[in-house]
Parts: sequence; C-alpha cells; structure tokens
Amino acid sequence: MATDVDVQYFSHLNGLTLGNNWGDLIRLLDKALVTGIDLTQITSASIDAQGDITLRLYAAHNCMLFQIIELSGFADVSVDGASRQINGKYRIKGIPTNNQLILKGIVRTVENPLVVNILSLGSAKLASLGYDIIFRDTNDVKRVYRAKNPRAEHPYIRVDETISDGTNSYNSTYAKSAMVGLIENMTHIDDFEDPNKLQLPFNSLEPKKNWTLTGTGLNVVRGWSKWHWATDRGHEIQESNYVSNGNRRFTLVGDCNAFYLLYNSAVNGSKRLNGCGLFKNSLDNNLIPNWFLMSCISNNNASQYVSTSIPGFLPLFKSELASRFFTNQFNVLNRLSNHAEAIPLVPSLNSGATSVFGQTNVPALEIPFYDSNAFLRGSLYHVFYAGKNISSFTETKPIMADKSMYVADSAYIDGGDNFIGGLYFYLGELE
Repeated sequence: MATDVDVQYFSHLNGLTLGNNWGDLIRLLDKALVTGIDLTQITSASIDAQGDITLRLYAAHNCMLFQIIELSGFADVSVDGASRQINGKYRIKGIPTNNQLILKGIVRTVENPLVVNILSLGSAKLASLGYDIIFRDTNDVKRVYRAKNPRAEHPYIRVDETISDGTNSYNSTYAKSAMVGLIENMTHIDDFEDPNKLQLPFNSLEPKKNWTLTGTGLNVVRGWSKWHWATDRGHEIQESNYVSNGNRRFTLVGDCNAFYLLYNSAVNGSKRLNGCGLFKNSLDNNLIPNWFLMSCISNNNASQYVSTSIPGFLPLFKSELASRFFTNQFNVLNRLSNHAEAIPLVPSLNSGATSVFGQTNVPALEIPFYDSNAFLRGSLYHVFYAGKNISSFTETKPIMADKSMYVADSAYIDGGDNFIGGLYFYLGELE
C-alpha cells in the first residue's frame, strides 16, 4: 500500500500569517486551498538505499513532519536499472536540518543499492489541499472556491470579506470576519439570490440573508454565518470592541472534500474550530447533498455580544448547544427547507481534556452526528475526538501512532479561556 498523500495541513509555524487585517483570511485560504507554498531553490537531491528522497534547499523551509511536498520539473531518473518518475507528491518523513527534507520515496529492488544522485533538479512546494478559485471580485475581497475535478455534491464555497455595499457599512476597525456559506451552483460571484438554489445556511424566506449588510456604526448587522478570525477575546464576540494586533496561531487541515481551520481569534486565548465541505454520508445524497458548515451564525449587531451558548459557536465543545454545527435538512419532499443543526455523538464535550482513554497512545475517535430532526447523518472527515489530555499541544503538533499520521492542536472549551482541550486530525497512513 502506498503512503497517503491526500490530506494536507498548514500552520502559522510555516510562516503563514493570520492577523488583524482585512484580507488575511482570504490570503491564507488562497495559499492553503489553491496554490500551496513554493519552497526555496533545491541545491541537491538524492535517493537513498530505502528509496527515500533527500532534498537540500538554499535556505530554511519552515516545513513540518508529514506535510505533503509536491515536486515538479524533475527529469526521470534511472533507479535500479529502470526509469523512475520523480515528479509527484510525497510525505515529509524527516527534517534533519532547517534546509533539508527527507521524503517518503519509492520502493527499491536491488540488494545493497547505491545512493542515486538526482542531477536534473526541479522545484518543490508545500502542496495545496486541492481547490480552484472559481470566481474572484475586482476589489479582491470575495472568493468562491470549489474542489478540483469536483463531483456533483461538491459545493461552491463562498467567502466574502465585504464591509460596505455603498449604503450600509461596517467599521473597518471592528472585529474581522468573513461571511461564509455553501451554494450548490453559481454562474457569477454574487449568484446567491435564487430562491430555488440550495445554500448552507439557508432561510427559504430570505435566500440572500447570509450575505446582507444592514445599518451602520454600532447598529450594523453584517451577514449571518461568519468566520471571525480577529476578535477581542475567544470566549464571546462583540464586534465593535477593540481588537489587538498580532498574528494568530492556527492549524488548517483537509483535502478537496472538507477542511477545518482551528485558530485563535484573539491573540491570547485558546482556539475555536471552523470548517466546511462534505461529510461521510449515511443517507442518499442524490437530492440532499452531504454538506456541513462550522461557523458562528448570528444576526446580532456590532454592539451586541454573541454568546458562547448559541448553536455553532464552539463546534464539538463546551455544551450541547454550543457544540453543534450545521447541515442541510434531510427533507426529500422539500429540499429547499431551512438548514438543520448537526449534533455530534462524542464521549463528552471536552475532547483533549479527558482521561477516558488515557492509556492509549493516540485515542482518536471518529465523530458521527445526527441532526435536529433525529436523522443519523454520518460522520466527519479528518477531525477526530481526542480521548486523552492533549491540552499541552499549544501549537500544531504532528504525531504518529503505528503507521497512522495525525496532527494535533489545542482547542477552546470554557467561557474564560482557561480550560483547554484539543483535537486530532487524521492525515493517513505512512507505509
């Protein structure tokens, strides 16, 4: 079996920034989802006796274990008497120095093989998660992303950092957020007003509710479903409050089916989870797509607190309401019904701050869920409940369990930023 090279992750430790600036979220998503990150010039490359590829780079790379490297521009190489293609995707198996990488490579067949030097060098980058930018606006504050080579169920993911429509406006010094939602098909970047088009979240009486600005100043209501990446604190949100400058710590994980962003919305505070995409479906998705969305859904104005107690504020954590996220209502007679709340089935709501499976090396549990209409819907890709205390993982941490690769990080639990748990994200198998 080959090593899995589908699920990628990124971190602030890669040198990426998520700060208190408009555009920071879209720039991060562009790099992580679509383009990847180019590495510096490769100065030498070789294949060792195990078939692993060693790269030496001109300067420090900021890469991490188990991230995916994509090689391109290399000529084929003769290995064990056969021509082998070097271009492709590889997991990082080792990082001997800050300008060296060891990539999980090819199978070698010759007994006591010699090291093969790769003389025709190409380039390397941290591979993206596998999305395209379908639409972007001229002001560069909106994006629509979709999986490369999508299937019918893959949604259009619209991310909108607009703060003014010419009449209504949101103060640029307030908390930073993007309006985020999923749409089943689009012909242009603002194609969301059709009442016959399924969205998530969805209000059948007001299809464009998720993307509307009303009012100004403290009374402004900007959107409905939002990813707040820069706020004054982590445990509740008042958009009009002063927001500290500084880069936020984060872990972004996923593939072309689904991705998650676990991040500090405040400079000092534990992390909250957002995400979207497809889930592993237990029901037919011919009419009702298997979409999920983790976001903060609220119609409060900028002067009103958004409490941690509302559904969706802390997906997978804290309380039965706060831990919920969102999915399409499974109603085949009326597919354009309002969205439903998704309720996770987990041992407790303090993942990563428990000892329920403390004797297990990496007790990672898949997370199934049902919806608010009592349909058992399926389970989430990539993100796993942590059955032991991992609250010490204050930054993105790659870990191994037998041949299984994970990345772990701390996550937010309570209302005072002082009780912290965490999550595992499954990357695949290192064969």
